[in-house]
Amino acid sequence: MNYQQPDLLEQLAGAYVLGTLQGRARARFEQLDAQSAGVRAARQRWEDRFMPLLKGLEPVTPSDRVWADIARRIRQAELPAAPAGRRRHVPWRWGLAGLAALSLLIGVSIRLLYPPLQVVAVVGQDAAHPLWNVARSADTATLTVHAVQPVQAEPRKSFELWALPRDGRAPVSLGLLPRSGSLHRTLSAAQRAALQSAGRIAVSLEPAGGSKTGSPTGPVLYVAEVSSAG
Repeated sequence: MNYQQPDLLEQLAGAYVLGTLQGRARARFEQLDAQSAGVRAARQRWEDRFMPLLKGLEPVTPSDRVWADIARRIRQAELPAAPAGRRRHVPWRWGLAGLAALSLLIGVSIRLLYPPLQVVAVVGQDAAHPLWNVARSADTATLTVHAVQPVQAEPRKSFELWALPRDGRAPVSLGLLPRSGSLHRTLSAAQRAALQSAGRIAVSLEPAGGSKTGSPTGPVLYVAEVSSAG
């Protein structure tokens, strides 16, 4: 399983935080979470999304009836198994239906937060040495950039991404690039239009925080063709 795919990583992180990622898959995710800053960042984003929902919940003291029902179920679980002919039929179909509904809800939630991505470009020295994977949502409303590996640079410098329109107009900034992990950015109308008309994208080295002029001011380090599918 390729955990470097931003959309797959987000789905796994969302399922982990929701508690639906179980067994070996959950153990594997926790191992990656301890090793990878990108996986950790994805998990923390999902925790940040759901924390406000938890804060709005008021504690409720269970009624005596609830405690009595819990005690009754515990006693039933401790009883010897009934003969085969007298076993109670468990409504497993309802359980499966509930699980299917929950899976559907999670899937819809993930797709609303992160629509299917289309690859824009892979940026780096060459195809064998990629530094960033750049993708966008189908409607070009959001941009997702994943650092394939930690990118080294001077602390007082930033990497900035630019859309290069095919008609030769001035480059349009698509924002700063992460040095590690992934980021998701909502694009402005001008950025969306520039990305849709771009034949190439470029990365320049700028002062910390990015160019102050709206145009590349530092050296252009990398240029990549925009994928026809993007």
